[in-house]
Amino acid sequence: MLEEGGVEASGSRVDAWLPDLHDLIEHERLDIHFQPILSLRQKTVVGVEALARPHRMRVGEMFAKAAAAGRLLELDRLCRRKALEAYRHLPTIGRTRPLLFVNIEASVIDRAVVHSGSMLSTVESYGINPNDIVIEVNESKVLDPDSLRKFVDAHRDLGFLIAIDDLGAGDSNLPRIAQLRPHIIKLDRNLIAGVDHDFFKQQTIKSLVNLCRSIGSLVLAEGVETLEEVDACASLGAELFQGFHFDRPKAPVHLDLPALLPALVSASQRQRDNAVDTLHARKQVGSVLHRLAGIACERLQDCTPENFDLVLKELVQNNPEIEAIYLLDSQGIQVSQTHMSHPVIGLKSRLFGPAPRGTDHSYKEYFFSLIHAGLQRYTTDSYISLATGRPCRTVTVVFEHDSDQAFVLCIDFKVST
Repeated sequence: MLEEGGVEASGSRVDAWLPDLHDLIEHERLDIHFQPILSLRQKTVVGVEALARPHRMRVGEMFAKAAAAGRLLELDRLCRRKALEAYRHLPTIGRTRPLLFVNIEASVIDRAVVHSGSMLSTVESYGINPNDIVIEVNESKVLDPDSLRKFVDAHRDLGFLIAIDDLGAGDSNLPRIAQLRPHIIKLDRNLIAGVDHDFFKQQTIKSLVNLCRSIGSLVLAEGVETLEEVDACASLGAELFQGFHFDRPKAPVHLDLPALLPALVSASQRQRDNAVDTLHARKQVGSVLHRLAGIACERLQDCTPENFDLVLKELVQNNPEIEAIYLLDSQGIQVSQTHMSHPVIGLKSRLFGPAPRGTDHSYKEYFFSLIHAGLQRYTTDSYISLATGRPCRTVTVVFEHDSDQAFVLCIDFKVST
C-alpha cells in the first residue's frame, strides 16, 4: 500500500529505504531552517517558523516513511528538539527574540500524547519560556476532535501559544476552530495566491478575518509571494505575514532578520497610504453614485407611476455604471421590473435571476436599514449579485412622489475587481 508521498508500505521495497530512515533518526541527519513571520503594524519580525530539512531525502518523503515505519513520534520530537536547539542561539531584535513556530504532527495528537509532558520538558531543558513557543496544528488532519481539544487546552494552560495551520485548505472545520480559540490562524496559500485580482477569494478572506476577530485570533497570511498579495491581505485585515516576498526559509547562519526591517517599514507605510487612497476613492465613487441616484429620483418624481419602467429602462441604458435598477414601495414590495444593463445568460433556476414585479425585498439589508433607521440613502458593501453572479454595490434612496406615495429606488452599481 502506498502511504502519503508515494512510499511503499510493505514488502521488500520497505526494506530498501528503512536503513536510510533509521540512519536519519539515529544520527539526526536533518537541519532546521527558519522562515520569518512579520507584523506590518508593529514593523518587526514577530516570529520564525521552524522547517525540517533532511540531508538525503525530501521533506514529505521523510515524514511518509516515518509514518510507514511507525517512527513518526520519534521524528516529530527530533525535529522539535533540533528546532529548539537552533532557536536558542537565534539573535534578538532589539530586546526580544522572535517567537518560535513549531508544527505538531496530527497523528501524534490522535494518539492522545497530551499529558506526556514531552513538549514542556523539552522546552524547559533549553531554558526557553513556553510563552515564546507557538504550536502549529493542522486541525483538518486530526481525526479525533476530543484529543485535539484536550491537546490545545492542556498546552494553552501551560503557557504555549496555539496556531491553526492552513485554514482554507482541505477539510477545515470552522465551528471546531471557533471552539479551539487559537491565538493565531494561518490562511492557506491556496487562498492567498492571486487574491489581489480575485473577488471571491477577497470575500472569503474577509469573512474568515471577521470570524478570527470575533474569537480573538490574529490572522496570518501564509505564502505571500508578491507585493500585490501583501497589500491585498493587509487591506482585508491580515495582521501577520509569511512568504517568499519577504524571505525564504534559511539556515540560522544565513538568517538576517534586521535586514528585513526596511522592507517592513516600506510595506507598513504603503498600507497606510493605500488605506487613505481607498478612503478617498470610496468618497469620490460614492459621490458619483449618489449624484446619479439623485438624478434618477428627480426623473421619477416628474413622471406618473405608469411610466416608471420607461424611465428606469432609459436610466440603465444611458449610464454604464448601472448593473440593475428597480423600484420598491414603502413596504419593500417591488413595483417595477428589474432593468438590467446586460441580459442574464445561463441562470436556469428560478432561485436566481432578476427579481420580478411583486417580489418582497423588506428583509434585505438595503431596505430595512434605510427605513427603520430613518435614513434617506443607504449604500451596501460589495457583494455578488444573485441575479447576475457579478460583484455589485446597491444604493437605495427614499423619495416622495407627487402622488404623496413614498418609494425606494434601488440601483445595483458595477464593482470592478
